[in-house]
Amino acid sequence: MNKLAVITGATSGIGAEFARQLATTHKTLWLIGRREQKLNQLAEDLRVQYGIEAHVMIMDLSDQSVIDQLASQLQEQSQLSTLVNNAGYAEDGEYHKLDWRLHEDIMNVHVEATLKLSYAALQVMTANKLGSIINVSSVASFLPTPSSPLYGPTKAFIRTFSESLAIKYKDYNIKIQALCPGFTVTDFHEKIGLNPDNFYKERGLARSWSSEFVVKNSLQDLQKGKVVSVPGWNYKLIVIVLRLVPISWILRILYKQGTSHRYSE
Repeated sequence: MNKLAVITGATSGIGAEFARQLATTHKTLWLIGRREQKLNQLAEDLRVQYGIEAHVMIMDLSDQSVIDQLASQLQEQSQLSTLVNNAGYAEDGEYHKLDWRLHEDIMNVHVEATLKLSYAALQVMTANKLGSIINVSSVASFLPTPSSPLYGPTKAFIRTFSESLAIKYKDYNIKIQALCPGFTVTDFHEKIGLNPDNFYKERGLARSWSSEFVVKNSLQDLQKGKVVSVPGWNYKLIVIVLRLVPISWILRILYKQGTSHRYSE
């Protein structure tokens, strides 16, 4: 079977690394993103190194009509084997001060796209009784994100949505995973105005990991059937603590620390 992997947010960071690692097991990749030059370079590198077909698709998933277009295309791909819903970002600011369109856009990218693309992919995968869907959530899905009011909540939706699907579709031999990375070395923080050289310095328990490490752990956990993948010993520990302590304690700590945190998958 000429297996197809579809990756949103494939331009750089975790998405680009998924493309590199999935190129070893798939004959065809769809690389979806907004930055054409970077995507073209990635596609060419993959063609040369792995001898695969790599198709660049310039799409802005904040537009619902674009999501619908991609979903329709997915339903026609009988060879679809893997879908990675990786596209995502944060909008920082006070909820009532941000333009409402910014809230709509992040909801479309994180929620609407994940829902519709997963729905489309499952039409194919249930017929084949085989497939994998990886939805990129975040460690931030386990706690409030006051400086980025929709980031944590939408990532929490992605995680719990994936957990819900994983139970039902196991009977179809379909693996569904919520990938919950902590700080990861990508260009995410540079794009929201932070100096990456300063940001990625040693952060104690919240130290960062490379995209290569995160994706390798995700794919290993997928094969093991782990529904929630948390790469890195430190973030596994953080998630255990967040699951155990009362929410009132977490809120009290956040109140004391203020709202100066930034988040990233």
